[in-house]
Amino acid sequence: MNQNQNFQIPQERLNQMLQMASQKLGTTPEELQRQLQNGNFDALKGNPMVNSVLKDPKKLQQMLNNPQIQQMLRGMGKQ
Repeated sequence: MNQNQNFQIPQERLNQMLQMASQKLGTTPEELQRQLQNGNFDALKGNPMVNSVLKDPKKLQQMLNNPQIQQMLRGMGKQ
């Protein structure tokens, strides 16, 4: 069995990640979560770090393969 299938990030940690990201992006955690759940990534477009990852397929694949990122995305889809 794949180790990543059992990996779960506690809701408290997801909330902390949303809080940190929203501060850096100049929005609220609730608004950022709502946008991400709706597939609206406008809040991320102006961020230089995000742009560099999106322009580099290797960096993007690394990020998407990260178990924490996968869990965060799954958790956002359930709410």
